[in-house]
Amino acid sequence: MAQAQPPRLRITEPGEAAQIIPYLVGFTPEESLVATIFQNGRVQLTARVDLADIQPTGVVEGLLDRMLDRFPNSGVFAVAYTADHQAGWNLLARCDEWLSDGCQSMLVDADHWHTPDGNTGPVDLYGTVAAQATYYGLQRLGSRADLAARFDSAPDSDQLDRQVDTAIAGLPEPGQTDKILTLTRTLIERNLPPDADADADAHRADHSPALDPREAIQLAVLVQHPAARDLALLSIDRDNATRHLQLWQAVINASPSQGADMPLYLAGMAAWVSGDGASATIAADRVREADTGQDPAHPVQFLEGLIDQVVSPSMWPPLRDTILFSTDQAVRSELDRPADAPAPHPTPAGWPPTPKASGRTPEHGTRKPPSPGITI
Repeated sequence: MAQAQPPRLRITEPGEAAQIIPYLVGFTPEESLVATIFQNGRVQLTARVDLADIQPTGVVEGLLDRMLDRFPNSGVFAVAYTADHQAGWNLLARCDEWLSDGCQSMLVDADHWHTPDGNTGPVDLYGTVAAQATYYGLQRLGSRADLAARFDSAPDSDQLDRQVDTAIAGLPEPGQTDKILTLTRTLIERNLPPDADADADAHRADHSPALDPREAIQLAVLVQHPAARDLALLSIDRDNATRHLQLWQAVINASPSQGADMPLYLAGMAAWVSGDGASATIAADRVREADTGQDPAHPVQFLEGLIDQVVSPSMWPPLRDTILFSTDQAVRSELDRPADAPAPHPTPAGWPPTPKASGRTPEHGTRKPPSPGITI
């Protein structure tokens, strides 16, 4: 399947830039620095960082270096979103001084933009560029908190406890890898949202597909198994990544917070592959919140490294090939089995290793990221 061409929006003045940036980020930034890399008049990368995190000496400079290492000979457009004009302009001056060719800059305070030469104007949230971005399916939520809510687990309740008990009854034992893989693939294929229209938005209020809570909980438990997790990860490609993001968000929304770390990791990887860096970062942050033990071998380190080192989603095919080469042969066999071919064994009704009190299993992926670091 040919990959859709990215939308093209023509930006000619600061007011239009102020309209489009929230769509590049995914939400309207607050107390943030947004840095956009562009080559030949086209945006290649946009990163958002909290102003409080970027202020220490060397931090913003390191971020710019990592971005330009990935996209050399590029221009930089830096925007400070803040009510503290002095702090914002000071940070933008650091960006300009650090780069050999300097950078373009702008400060946005609430509903007005300001440029270094003293020009200012209102931010038109419903202007022509914003309307075009909406038409092309780009999202703009009100705040980062609105986007983070898409990754909330189901609230604790007696009903949820009963759903968990029902979901895990009868699942294969952890050593029954073939059965686990067949069930995982069956549930993913059954619940993966249909192909979205060109203007679909993965973060609309009705973004989550209808997903049986029992099957959502089963998927959340199944991907605690390393082979099932690899199967789910290797099922993601550039064409279906947004659909996988929707699926794993639905799993997270319908299942308990205990054991949510692996669905969050898979949602984050799907977001990264789709180019949705904001969602990828939120998912990674939520994994760390759920992973109270801060397991140094947790697979989320792989996602954190991709974000930290500003790796382009275009690198997913070779990275996927590396993961495919190193995974269990049973995973490769399941991926190679035609979708309409019968399973080599009966599909079980579910999988029930009794949930551990910690919400964790003793086996976790060990792929190492380039390094942990700043949230983008």
